[in-house]
Amino acid sequence: MKRLLFALLLLVLPSAAFAFDATRATRIGVLRGTDALQMDVAAALRNELRARGFEAFDAVRTYDEAVRDGAAVADYYVEIAGGDAGSSEYGGIGIGTRHVGVSLGVLVSRVAAEVRIYDGETMELVETHELTKRNTAVVPTSVGIGGASLFAYIALPYIERAQVRRVVRAAGRTAADIVADAVR
Repeated sequence: MKRLLFALLLLVLPSAAFAFDATRATRIGVLRGTDALQMDVAAALRNELRARGFEAFDAVRTYDEAVRDGAAVADYYVEIAGGDAGSSEYGGIGIGTRHVGVSLGVLVSRVAAEVRIYDGETMELVETHELTKRNTAVVPTSVGIGGASLFAYIALPYIERAQVRRVVRAAGRTAADIVADAVR
């Protein structure tokens, strides 16, 4: 009987020691925004925080809902508030031959938002930062094809959207830097 008890203790104690993990990653809940820009920056922020070793997740609620519910499931909450995004074309040049043409433009894309970091238990504001990102690139804005009597151009709006997505991802990286500095 004593041998059986001793054997069970040898099996149970090591597994109990491994079950206690003192190196738990910091849980960061990213609160929902009210518009598409906030949601896009929040998604990029979550991905960046996960890549840095944080346990980042979509809180599936806004700041007001988190305060009202009061259940602390994260060590910190992050909110992307406000925000503005857009692209502007500043000049351009058309290059063409007899049958093909391309229009190149200087495209400037901008994203601006506010990053708010809250304590997960009390929902008190820990830090707030203004976040602005900008990217300038020379990109093709339209292509054309034609002949002697007819020439047609087609705009390339997907290039503008790709540029805005690139700036949103850069804003997510910068927001992750801000959050990582604040919670460590």
